[in-house]
Amino acid sequence: MNITTTMHALYVIRARFDYLARQLHDQGCQMAAAELMREADKFGCQLTQLDSVFDDYQIEIAAAQHRQARAGHRWLGADLSKAESGLGR
Repeated sequence: MNITTTMHALYVIRARFDYLARQLHDQGCQMAAAELMREADKFGCQLTQLDSVFDDYQIEIAAAQHRQARAGHRWLGADLSKAESGLGR
């Protein structure tokens, strides 16, 4: 998982929520806009906390991702793409 790309995408989503809330407010839907802004603010706080966790534990996260990537290269099995099934003969 690319944490930087994922976090960027989540911040973009947060900005889109803000934009939608402004649109709702401008169109006279103040209650919906206020509710969306409250929830978007909570979402923004969660994103900030996640950023902090990723900063605090970047070595542990990198090590875990490295182990997982290495484990993915240990595939055991047979390549059946070149094997003939014997069906239809």
